Amino acid sequence: MKILLLKPISDVYYVIQPNLGLGYLATIMLENGYQVSILDSGKENLTWDKFRKKIQKEKYDIIGMQMFTHEIPSIQKHAEIIKKYLPEAVIFVGGAHISGVPIETMGLLKDVDFGFIGEAEIGVEKFIKLDKKDYINPEALKEIPGLVWRQNNKIIVNPRAHFSELDKIKFPAWDLMPPSSYPVAPHGSFCKKTPVAPIITTRGCPFQCTFCAGRTMAGSILRSRSVENIVDEIILLNRKYNVKEFHIEDDNFTFKRDFVVEFCTKIIELGLDIIFALPNGIRLDTLDEGLLRLMERAGFYSLAVGIESGSNRVLKLMQKNLSREIIKEKIDLIKKCTKMTVTGFFMMGYPGESESEILETIDFAKSLNIDKASFMFVMPLPGSKLWDMYKEKTEINWENFFYYRIVEGLSDIPTQRLKKLQRRAMREFYFRPRIIRGLLGEIKTYSQFKILIKRFLNIFLK
Repeated sequence: MKILLLKPISDVYYVIQPNLGLGYLATIMLENGYQVSILDSGKENLTWDKFRKKIQKEKYDIIGMQMFTHEIPSIQKHAEIIKKYLPEAVIFVGGAHISGVPIETMGLLKDVDFGFIGEAEIGVEKFIKLDKKDYINPEALKEIPGLVWRQNNKIIVNPRAHFSELDKIKFPAWDLMPPSSYPVAPHGSFCKKTPVAPIITTRGCPFQCTFCAGRTMAGSILRSRSVENIVDEIILLNRKYNVKEFHIEDDNFTFKRDFVVEFCTKIIELGLDIIFALPNGIRLDTLDEGLLRLMERAGFYSLAVGIESGSNRVLKLMQKNLSREIIKEKIDLIKKCTKMTVTGFFMMGYPGESESEILETIDFAKSLNIDKASFMFVMPLPGSKLWDMYKEKTEINWENFFYYRIVEGLSDIPTQRLKKLQRRAMREFYFRPRIIRGLLGEIKTYSQFKILIKRFLNIFLK
């Protein structure tokens, strides 16, 4: 059996790096004796014509696609092409969007045969072991955790399964996505050493932020891999693939202090020539001086933090459980006891947020001792509390569900005014001598310079 795992074609690629979700599934399929390929459209600059020719040539039996909300139109087009040129292939989708709204998603994706919600590894392994005749057998399909399927024009959603022990999940299929074959700026920013590889050490989020749908994928209970298991993967990536820098993509890496201490202590003992970054954001209220100093000793040089707003009122609306005072205190602490660079994540256009509060956020960002800032528009991600407020809108443009685009009808502030406020935020934050010097100091190659310029043009010209 031949299987293709696909990151779909998009008009925008924010992160181009080895895809851990597809990599974990690929390992399961390989261990069951199947022939598997991973195709990352962003990395390969895939066109629709190239995609059509590839599936016609390879004649895959199963094609699985990972999807985010803004990729719905792309997934629809991929599925149409597959059904036209490879009608016998079975199509399934998984990822954040369908995990948030499975029935609605399958209702939109008429040419997709199956979906998976949440952590798909358990369900996918059972699914690929089915005989082809079982794809229309309700009794067989009922036994697949997290499967979304159709029966008599009704969409069925099976209960999802979560791993209680993350060590049972085998490492991603790194041979199918060698880190050295990916860009040098995986998160649209810079890295210090190459090759770079992403890793996940924990799953789950216990927090209640209204804008986040992360719990629809990994649940609300935080689970950690063992330090031994994580270190084994790091050693593998370092020795076999020469990886020098690791990006920990967790939502809550620093949530359990003892876990971080154990991890950092082990890394220091190993004495490997490697460094670490936390580009996905960590909570400031989990940090203290001793932990920060230990992290820096272990090789952490960069971290991102979710600040979101400079208004205590808006932070309360977001159920962020942070205040301006705590944010400033923790940022000052990071800079006092380490040399780590700090990126702040900010949001604009929260329902009920006033223009004066957005201006307050811009001023707050400038007042903080951070090195970079990302000013994104709020999105009502399916599965989040914001989605419950927004989902009754009659017309939704799914392609706008991207951080630098505006979802119409969420904010009371007109779209064009929001865009001007975002440009003002970027201009006032970045066009300062301290920030410019810092950015120029991080540029090591011409390609990094081009990435930086492209990033700014995407903000100021669109």
